[in-house]
Amino acid sequence: MEKNNNINPDSMIPMYKQIVNLLNEKIEKGELKPGDKLPSEAELMEAYSVSRITIRSAISELEEDGLVIRSRGKGTFIASKKAMYSADDTVGFTHSCQQEGKQATTKVVDVSWIYPTMSDTQYLDIEEDTTILCTKRLRFVDDVPTMIETNHYGKGFSFLEGEDLNRSLYDILQKHKITLGKSIRTLEVVYANAQEASLLNIKKGEALLLFTDKHQDEKGKPLFVSKQVYCTERLKFYL
Repeated sequence: MEKNNNINPDSMIPMYKQIVNLLNEKIEKGELKPGDKLPSEAELMEAYSVSRITIRSAISELEEDGLVIRSRGKGTFIASKKAMYSADDTVGFTHSCQQEGKQATTKVVDVSWIYPTMSDTQYLDIEEDTTILCTKRLRFVDDVPTMIETNHYGKGFSFLEGEDLNRSLYDILQKHKITLGKSIRTLEVVYANAQEASLLNIKKGEALLLFTDKHQDEKGKPLFVSKQVYCTERLKFYL
Protein backbone atom coordinates (compact mmCIF):
# COMPACT_ATOMS: atom_id res chain seq x y z
CA MET A 1 0.00 0.00 0.00
CA GLU A 2 1.33 3.44 -0.95
CA LYS A 3 2.53 5.85 1.74
CA ASN A 4 -0.17 8.34 2.78
CA ASN A 5 0.85 11.73 4.18
CA ASN A 6 -2.66 13.05 4.86
CA ILE A 7 -2.71 12.15 8.57
CA ASN A 8 -2.30 15.21 10.80
CA PRO A 9 -1.29 14.27 14.38
CA ASP A 10 -1.97 17.87 15.52
CA SER A 11 -5.58 17.88 14.29
CA MET A 12 -8.56 18.09 16.69
CA ILE A 13 -9.84 14.98 14.89
CA PRO A 14 -8.29 11.79 16.34
CA MET A 15 -5.92 10.02 13.97
CA TYR A 16 -8.02 6.85 13.86
CA LYS A 17 -11.01 8.90 12.65
CA GLN A 18 -8.85 10.52 9.96
CA ILE A 19 -8.02 7.01 8.72
CA VAL A 20 -11.72 6.05 8.83
CA ASN A 21 -12.50 9.06 6.65
CA LEU A 22 -9.73 8.26 4.16
CA LEU A 23 -10.77 4.61 3.83
CA ASN A 24 -14.44 5.55 3.54
CA GLU A 25 -13.53 7.97 0.76
CA LYS A 26 -11.84 5.11 -1.10
CA ILE A 27 -15.01 3.01 -0.66
CA GLU A 28 -17.28 5.80 -1.91
CA LYS A 29 -15.05 6.42 -4.94
CA GLY A 30 -15.02 2.71 -5.77
CA GLU A 31 -11.29 2.36 -5.19
CA LEU A 32 -12.24 -0.24 -2.59
CA LYS A 33 -15.12 -2.45 -3.76
CA PRO A 34 -17.35 -4.95 -1.91
CA GLY A 35 -15.34 -8.14 -1.38
CA ASP A 36 -11.95 -6.42 -1.61
CA LYS A 37 -9.54 -7.33 1.16
CA LEU A 38 -8.08 -4.51 3.25
CA PRO A 39 -4.30 -4.38 3.61
CA SER A 40 -2.95 -6.02 6.77
CA GLU A 41 -2.60 -4.07 10.02
CA ALA A 42 1.17 -3.89 9.48
CA GLU A 43 0.72 -2.50 5.95
CA LEU A 44 -1.79 0.09 7.16
CA MET A 45 0.50 1.08 10.04
CA GLU A 46 3.34 1.69 7.60
CA ALA A 47 1.15 3.49 5.05
CA TYR A 48 -0.30 5.94 7.59
CA SER A 49 2.67 6.07 10.00
CA VAL A 50 0.51 5.28 13.04
CA SER A 51 0.40 2.68 15.81
CA ARG A 52 -1.35 -0.67 15.70
CA ILE A 53 -3.95 0.49 18.24
CA THR A 54 -4.84 3.42 15.95
CA ILE A 55 -5.36 1.07 13.01
CA ARG A 56 -7.43 -1.31 15.12
CA SER A 57 -9.61 1.56 16.36
CA ALA A 58 -10.22 2.67 12.76
CA ILE A 59 -11.12 -0.84 11.59
CA SER A 60 -13.41 -1.33 14.60
CA GLU A 61 -15.36 1.80 13.68
CA LEU A 62 -15.62 0.74 10.03
CA GLU A 63 -16.90 -2.64 11.23
CA GLU A 64 -19.39 -1.00 13.60
CA ASP A 65 -20.72 1.09 10.72
CA GLY A 66 -21.09 -2.06 8.59
CA LEU A 67 -18.50 -0.97 6.03
CA VAL A 68 -16.12 -3.89 6.57
CA ILE A 69 -16.40 -7.50 7.72
CA ARG A 70 -13.70 -9.33 9.65
CA SER A 71 -13.19 -13.01 8.88
CA ARG A 72 -11.13 -14.91 11.42
CA GLY A 73 -7.95 -16.24 9.85
CA LYS A 74 -8.68 -14.60 6.49
CA GLY A 75 -8.59 -10.84 7.04
CA THR A 76 -10.90 -7.82 6.76
CA PHE A 77 -13.06 -7.28 3.69
CA ILE A 78 -15.18 -4.45 2.29
CA ALA A 79 -18.83 -5.22 3.05
CA SER A 80 -21.70 -5.19 0.58
CA LYS A 81 -24.35 -2.54 1.17
CA LYS A 82 -27.30 -3.95 3.09
CA ALA A 83 -30.96 -3.28 2.38
CA MET A 84 -32.92 -1.17 4.89
CA TYR A 85 -36.59 -1.11 5.79
CA SER A 86 -38.73 1.24 7.89
CA ALA A 87 -40.36 0.25 11.18
CA ASP A 88 -42.48 2.12 13.70
CA ASP A 89 -40.77 1.23 16.97
CA THR A 90 -42.45 3.36 19.64
CA VAL A 91 -43.50 0.78 22.24
CA GLY A 92 -40.19 0.06 23.95
CA PHE A 93 -38.68 -3.01 25.59
CA THR A 94 -40.18 -2.45 29.05
CA HIS A 95 -43.72 -1.89 27.81
CA SER A 96 -43.48 -4.80 25.34
CA CYS A 97 -42.59 -7.15 28.21
CA GLN A 98 -45.45 -5.78 30.30
CA GLN A 99 -47.88 -6.51 27.49
CA GLU A 100 -46.73 -10.15 27.54
CA GLY A 101 -47.06 -10.42 31.31
CA LYS A 102 -43.30 -10.50 31.87
CA GLN A 103 -41.11 -8.34 34.06
CA ALA A 104 -38.40 -6.23 32.44
CA THR A 105 -35.47 -5.02 34.54
CA THR A 106 -32.31 -3.15 33.64
CA LYS A 107 -28.68 -2.92 34.73
CA VAL A 108 -26.66 0.09 33.58
CA VAL A 109 -23.31 -1.14 32.22
CA ASP A 110 -21.76 2.17 31.15
CA VAL A 111 -22.51 5.87 30.68
CA SER A 112 -19.76 7.83 28.95
CA TRP A 113 -18.91 10.55 26.45
CA ILE A 114 -17.35 9.23 23.24
CA TYR A 115 -16.46 10.36 19.74
CA PRO A 116 -19.27 9.62 17.26
CA THR A 117 -18.88 7.06 14.51
CA MET A 118 -19.07 8.23 10.93
CA SER A 119 -22.68 7.08 10.61
CA ASP A 120 -23.50 8.96 13.84
CA THR A 121 -22.12 12.21 12.44
CA GLN A 122 -24.14 11.81 9.26
CA TYR A 123 -27.42 10.86 10.92
CA LEU A 124 -27.26 13.17 13.96
CA ASP A 125 -25.77 16.06 11.93
CA ILE A 126 -22.86 16.69 14.30
CA GLU A 127 -19.16 17.37 13.89
CA GLU A 128 -16.84 14.39 14.18
CA ASP A 129 -14.70 16.08 16.85
CA THR A 130 -17.75 16.62 19.10
CA THR A 131 -18.30 14.05 21.84
CA ILE A 132 -21.69 12.40 22.27
CA LEU A 133 -23.37 10.61 25.16
CA CYS A 134 -23.26 6.79 25.00
CA THR A 135 -25.25 4.54 27.32
CA LYS A 136 -24.99 0.76 27.52
CA ARG A 137 -27.64 -1.20 29.41
CA LEU A 138 -28.20 -4.90 30.04
CA ARG A 139 -31.91 -5.78 29.83
CA PHE A 140 -33.47 -8.72 31.66
CA VAL A 141 -36.75 -10.57 31.13
CA ASP A 142 -37.95 -12.25 34.33
CA ASP A 143 -34.39 -11.87 35.71
CA VAL A 144 -32.78 -13.59 32.69
CA PRO A 145 -30.25 -11.45 30.71
CA THR A 146 -31.75 -11.13 27.25
CA MET A 147 -30.61 -7.98 25.46
CA ILE A 148 -27.76 -5.43 25.43
CA GLU A 149 -28.78 -1.93 24.37
CA THR A 150 -26.20 0.67 23.29
CA ASN A 151 -27.50 4.16 22.52
CA HIS A 152 -25.70 7.13 20.96
CA TYR A 153 -27.49 10.42 21.63
CA GLY A 154 -27.48 13.67 19.66
CA LYS A 155 -27.53 17.23 20.98
CA GLY A 156 -29.50 18.04 24.10
CA PHE A 157 -29.47 14.66 25.88
CA SER A 158 -26.93 15.43 28.63
CA PHE A 159 -29.86 15.39 31.10
CA LEU A 160 -29.74 11.59 30.94
CA GLU A 161 -26.62 11.63 33.14
CA GLY A 162 -28.84 12.77 36.00
CA GLU A 163 -31.60 10.22 35.39
CA ASP A 164 -32.06 6.71 36.73
CA LEU A 165 -31.38 4.73 33.56
CA ASN A 166 -32.55 1.54 35.22
CA ARG A 167 -36.03 2.85 34.42
CA SER A 168 -37.82 2.79 31.07
CA LEU A 169 -36.09 5.14 28.64
CA TYR A 170 -39.43 5.95 27.03
CA ASP A 171 -40.82 7.12 30.38
CA ILE A 172 -37.73 9.29 30.95
CA LEU A 173 -38.04 10.87 27.50
CA GLN A 174 -41.74 11.58 28.05
CA LYS A 175 -40.86 13.25 31.36
CA HIS A 176 -38.66 15.63 29.36
CA LYS A 177 -41.42 16.14 26.78
CA ILE A 178 -39.59 14.20 24.06
CA THR A 179 -41.97 12.12 21.96
CA LEU A 180 -40.57 9.56 19.54
CA GLY A 181 -41.83 9.46 15.99
CA LYS A 182 -40.84 6.93 13.36
CA SER A 183 -37.54 5.07 13.29
CA ILE A 184 -35.45 3.49 10.57
CA ARG A 185 -34.71 -0.09 11.56
CA THR A 186 -32.23 -2.63 10.25
CA LEU A 187 -31.91 -6.24 11.33
CA GLU A 188 -28.93 -8.54 10.96
CA VAL A 189 -27.31 -11.61 12.51
CA VAL A 190 -24.09 -11.00 14.47
CA TYR A 191 -21.90 -13.16 16.70
CA ALA A 192 -21.25 -12.52 20.38
CA ASN A 193 -17.93 -10.96 21.29
CA ALA A 194 -16.29 -11.57 24.66
CA GLN A 195 -18.12 -8.77 26.49
CA GLU A 196 -21.51 -9.67 25.02
CA ALA A 197 -21.01 -13.33 25.87
CA SER A 198 -20.10 -12.44 29.46
CA LEU A 199 -23.09 -10.13 29.95
CA LEU A 200 -25.60 -12.51 28.37
CA ASN A 201 -24.07 -15.61 29.98
CA ILE A 202 -23.58 -17.37 26.65
CA LYS A 203 -20.61 -18.71 24.70
CA LYS A 204 -18.46 -16.34 22.64
CA GLY A 205 -19.36 -16.61 18.96
CA GLU A 206 -23.02 -17.53 19.50
CA ALA A 207 -25.46 -15.98 17.02
CA LEU A 208 -27.35 -12.87 18.14
CA LEU A 209 -29.95 -10.65 16.47
CA LEU A 210 -28.86 -7.03 16.08
CA PHE A 211 -31.52 -4.36 15.69
CA THR A 212 -30.27 -0.88 14.80
CA ASP A 213 -32.87 1.88 15.21
CA LYS A 214 -32.33 5.46 14.06
CA HIS A 215 -34.92 7.35 16.09
CA GLN A 216 -36.64 10.59 15.09
CA ASP A 217 -39.04 12.90 16.88
CA GLU A 218 -42.57 13.63 15.68
CA LYS A 219 -41.28 16.19 13.17
CA GLY A 220 -38.66 13.85 11.72
CA LYS A 221 -35.67 15.37 13.56
CA PRO A 222 -32.93 12.79 14.32
CA LEU A 223 -32.67 12.07 18.06
CA PHE A 224 -30.48 9.05 18.76
CA VAL A 225 -29.21 5.74 17.42
CA SER A 226 -29.97 2.56 19.35
CA LYS A 227 -28.29 -0.81 18.82
CA GLN A 228 -29.81 -3.83 20.57
CA VAL A 229 -28.34 -7.33 20.48
CA TYR A 230 -30.78 -10.06 21.51
CA CYS A 231 -30.15 -13.59 22.70
CA THR A 232 -32.51 -15.32 20.26
CA GLU A 233 -32.95 -18.49 22.30
CA ARG A 234 -34.59 -16.43 25.06
CA LEU A 235 -36.93 -14.19 23.12
CA LYS A 236 -39.36 -14.44 20.24
CA PHE A 237 -40.43 -11.60 17.97
CA TYR A 238 -43.69 -10.98 16.21
CA LEU A 239 -44.42 -8.47 13.45
